[in-house]
Amino acid sequence: MRRLPLIALALLLAACDSGADPAPAETPVPTESGSMSDGAGPRLDPAIAAGEIPARFHGVWDAVTGTCDPASDMRVEITARRIEYYESVGDVSGMGNEGDDAIADLVMEGEGETWVQPTRLSLEAMPDGERLRISDALKPESPDDPLRKRCPA
Repeated sequence: MRRLPLIALALLLAACDSGADPAPAETPVPTESGSMSDGAGPRLDPAIAAGEIPARFHGVWDAVTGTCDPASDMRVEITARRIEYYESVGDVSGMGNEGDDAIADLVMEGEGETWVQPTRLSLEAMPDGERLRISDALKPESPDDPLRKRCPA
């Protein structure tokens, strides 16, 4: 009678051991865009995971033909948790991404009003440097969405 439990135990152990070594855990590594990838597919940028706008978007931006002067109505300043426009400011309430684009849910305030604005931030490479496009995240990008140049620090 003792042999039956030992046989059952041997069968259970054999079923659990496929003979293959378990796959090693892969460590995420940064890609060129700054997002994290382990080769198994896209990973969330660490800043986005922390609810912040990624550093590649930080800085002062103005219209391509703008002067970068604080009085420029196309000037925008971006930090990890805030976007400041000429007449309004938006605090980040949530972050996501689509590819290399960052999608920020901004709680906007300006001219006595408040609203929530889902905003897409994307960078485009140009011969003379990157350009920032800020657009409504709920609508397709449009050529009417202005490009901005990075202002000198």
